Parts: sequence; structure tokens; C-alpha cells
Amino acid sequence: MKQVLTFIVFSLLFSINTNAQILGINKPLFSDLPFFNTLFIKQNNIKSITGSISSKKVRDIIRSNNLDYSYLFNKSGTLKSQLSSHFSKGLKDSTVITYQYNNNNNISLQRKSDSYGYYSYHYNYNGNNNIVSQTYCRDENKFNSKKHFELKKQYIIVKDSFSYQKFDAQTKKIFYNGYRKKYKIQTNYYDSLGYLVEEYTRFIIGNNKKKTTYIYDEIGRIFKKYNYTNISKNIKNIELYSYDEIGNILDIKYYKAEKHVSTKQFLYDKNMLLSAMIVQDMETEFLRIIKYRYTFYDDDTNYTEIDSLNLLKKRQ
Repeated sequence: MKQVLTFIVFSLLFSINTNAQILGINKPLFSDLPFFNTLFIKQNNIKSITGSISSKKVRDIIRSNNLDYSYLFNKSGTLKSQLSSHFSKGLKDSTVITYQYNNNNNISLQRKSDSYGYYSYHYNYNGNNNIVSQTYCRDENKFNSKKHFELKKQYIIVKDSFSYQKFDAQTKKIFYNGYRKKYKIQTNYYDSLGYLVEEYTRFIIGNNKKKTTYIYDEIGRIFKKYNYTNISKNIKNIELYSYDEIGNILDIKYYKAEKHVSTKQFLYDKNMLLSAMIVQDMETEFLRIIKYRYTFYDDDTNYTEIDSLNLLKKRQ
């Protein structure tokens, strides 16, 4: 009976920790791929998240950078698009990424803007939801604006394909170029509970090797990640994760060759919405601060007014 109760409690904790937080556990955060918890976004009717960027140097005040991020969501909770602004040659510019999904909620199309216009990746999947082909295209926009896109003409540039092999505790993904020639093999290793513990990648030409290893905490969340970009040089980068009691990510510490170089800290409001992210360079103590606000499909808007620096001081 005690074992049954223990299992139920663990299951409830795991359910809370996988559904209660806005950022997806064990996902590459703030990347080109969707990283928000889809179920959280859907259940809370979140329509958009907008982030305004400011910065602070040592012994200076917080200064607005006049830059921002925005994330738009479908009613199903999937990420529809993301936008980030930046300065290029003194002028404000933006990068836009949009997504389309198939019936299994796998990304079927990812389109991104660059300095030349737009390019897109088109994905096909097998029955196990593994990508079997990836087509890279250049896309012409009918409009002279990054905020509005309608396809005028598409140019197919290259098509890569993939095959898979599955074993008891490992899977292999084989990469083929446009000539159907192998050029890379990625082997994933899993522990007895099915958690991914290592990704090992070998390029066939040149024999360059790299790997990423993962260590998890007792709830099954990534606790530590080791990245070896070149195994022969044995140089590793480390990411160290910490969480609060319900599974929200509190911070990620980044190390290069054992040296602590930067930290990302995440702040939440009383509703467990992400209110701010603070990126700190450890050597210069330079802070980059992103404050977030929300809109909802029920037309309610939450403007977060948290004093990010004061909260940061309390944690230290």
C-alpha cells in the first residue's frame, strides 16, 4: 500500500511539473524551435507574449534598448510565429519566424526572414513522427514588409533526407545530402527509464565528432548538460539548471572550459507567468533584461510590473 501511495504522489508531482510551467521542460529554450509548454499556453488562453529589452552596465541605470521580442500562439497552444528586433548598420531590423503544423502537431513548415528575404524548411515525417525529409527553399514575398507575408514564388534549393535504426537502448539517425550520400550519423543513447543520456554525432567526411550528455534530477528534468563540440580537443561547455518547487526554471548557468561565463535567470508573477528574463555576463557584470507582457484570447491583458533587479538581488 505504501508503494502504491508513493507512486501516486510521484505521478502527481510529475504531472504538476510537466504541465504547470510556461517554459517547456527539457526543450532548447529561446531557440528557433518552439519552446513554450503547449498545454500551459492552451489552458490559459494565451494569445501573445511580448518582451521589451533593456540593459544595465556596472554603476549605471537601466536603459531601454528600443528592441523587443514577440511570440504569437494559435488557440491550440502551438507557436504561430516569433519576432525579434535588432540593429543592423545603425537601423532597426527584425527577424521573423513562422510555423505551420501537420495533423500530429509536428512542424511541417518553418519560414524565417534574413537580410536577403525569406527562406523556409519543409518537413515530412514517418509513422513514428521522425523527420524523413527536409527541403530548403528560398521564398519571394508579395509584400515589401516582414510583418506581412504571402508567397509569390518559391525556389527549391536542396533536399536532405534521413533514415533511422532502433536498438534496445539506442537509436541512430543517418543524414543524407541532396545526392543521397551519407554525411553524418547521430546516435542517441537512453537509460533504463527511457531518458536520453547522450547524443553522439560523427561526420563521415573528416571524422569530426561531438556529443551532448544529459543528467536529470529526481523529477526527470534536465539538471546538467555537457556539450563537447569537438571530442578530440576534450573541451566541454556546461549548462547547470535549477527549478522552483513546481518545476519553473529559475536559472541556467553556463560554463566554458569550467569557467562560469553567464547566467540566465527567470522571474515569474503570482500567476506563474514568465515576467522577466535577466542575462548576466559574469566577467563584466553587464545585465540584459527582458520584461514580458501578455494578451489573451478573452481580450484580457496582463502587464507585468515586477522590479526585476530587486528580485534578482533577493535571490543572490
